[in-house]
Amino acid sequence: MIYSFGAKNYFSFKEGLEVSLEFNSKVPKNISNTRKTSPVLGIKGANASGKTRILTALKFISNFICCSFGDDVDDGISVKSFFGNPSPIEFYIDFSILDVRYTYELSVTPKCVLREALYKKISRKTLIIERKKNSIKYRTSDFAALDLITLRDNASIIDTALQYSIKELADDLKNIHAYFNQARGNVSDLGLIEDRTIYDHARVSEYYYKTPASLEFTKKIITNSDLGIKDIVIHKTVDESGNKKYFPVFHHDTLIGPEAKWLTYWEESDGTAALYRRLFQYWAALETGGLLLLDEFDTNYHPALLPQILDLFINEKTNPKHAQLLFTSHNLDIMDYLGKYRTYLVSKEDGESFCYRLDEIPGDIIRNDRSISGLYREGKLGGVPKL
Repeated sequence: MIYSFGAKNYFSFKEGLEVSLEFNSKVPKNISNTRKTSPVLGIKGANASGKTRILTALKFISNFICCSFGDDVDDGISVKSFFGNPSPIEFYIDFSILDVRYTYELSVTPKCVLREALYKKISRKTLIIERKKNSIKYRTSDFAALDLITLRDNASIIDTALQYSIKELADDLKNIHAYFNQARGNVSDLGLIEDRTIYDHARVSEYYYKTPASLEFTKKIITNSDLGIKDIVIHKTVDESGNKKYFPVFHHDTLIGPEAKWLTYWEESDGTAALYRRLFQYWAALETGGLLLLDEFDTNYHPALLPQILDLFINEKTNPKHAQLLFTSHNLDIMDYLGKYRTYLVSKEDGESFCYRLDEIPGDIIRNDRSISGLYREGKLGGVPKL
């Protein structure tokens, strides 16, 4: 699970961003439910304020840890500084896997890694690996196998080590690699991915066909959303070239005649189609206990549906593996549902972004008997567009 993460000199965050999902002793028990971290985090702010960059920072960290070795040797690193600032771009993430807590630090330019370090909390935070440029400057005896690998300018030490298939490699690196390889969503290192590009309905239908549990999960949510749908069936056909194709049929309740009525994917509403395309990622995150990063998560959804979706992560019965959902949204009511401990605001002044969790606002302006969305509309919390 993620405790916190941050970045400095990253896109519009010149002085940096720091995002905490950790619950402190002040958080009411009805919100924390004895958990150490929040399973959901909503990010609000005006257009172009930098909301998406919080998600892309986390996506970049995840991708660099587990996927960077797949880039060509001569490729640069897909990251940008604040208006071309030549200073290093810095990242950190504080997380735990199998009840072991780690901190990962990374300093890069668009051309190469300057420093990479991994800490492990044993009795205290302890450095276990440190890299400077392409040399390993420090490693504990558990990581002696790292002496056998050759580092690259544009690849993480973790992903590089995993490519060598060294039997003696410590389990820490394997577990970290596997965890960040499960990060899902609709953002890349550089921003929002077009919805119909990442959620191609044909590929999604094939996934549902081959993963019945995922289809049952999706059917349950869609049929419970009062859409008049009582079943979804995935059909498989083979075209003249021998290619397999998968397409869904949506069965509807109707008073017109005794026979069941059905519609194809293309005949369904945008809201139903959006749910159908996206819900497999929710299921996969909950199934593995991974990360789900969604920009503009509420697009095509009715506001009344949002709490039901968020509750999939908040409720321990549906999220026993501690999956986490981080999202941006323009919906205001969601702020009241999440409350001040699970909502971040992003503002921008003179081209520079900064962010803060609502419980960090000093004073008693946010109280339990006042609407957070009302305060936001009035401009008392920041993060609103200047129109």
